[in-house]
Amino acid sequence: MLTKYEPCRAYLENKLYPSRESWARYSIGKIFTAGVESTQQVESINGVLKKHLDRGTLLKELVKKVERELDKEAHYSRLNNYYGSNPSIGLPSTYETIFKDIDSILKECLTPIPLSLQRAQMKQALLYQETLIGEWL
Repeated sequence: MLTKYEPCRAYLENKLYPSRESWARYSIGKIFTAGVESTQQVESINGVLKKHLDRGTLLKELVKKVERELDKEAHYSRLNNYYGSNPSIGLPSTYETIFKDIDSILKECLTPIPLSLQRAQMKQALLYQETLIGEWL
């Protein structure tokens, strides 16, 4: 810090450094991560914990809520894998050309995950083939 802020060296050495224990604790707790990075799943579980955890929460209830969150993520992952294995992947701009008006409305109203699922269904809609079963009256 002293080399980076050379013009402030006197202030840093005489004022800031002597009181370092009062501000360093805050700074380390808020900024220092030791290079640890979390995954989206961990962040999701942390969100569930923050949302549902208080002094009155039973461990059994918390486990059920975490399991429910993991089940939702697994369901989305299975859906994503299903759509990923579909040949519609070769149709990247379908929603931007054929379904342009619908897609613009969906972009305004949906969050990214439901939007990606709707776009996958739009691509898939072009792959349906009809079969005549018989004569209908």
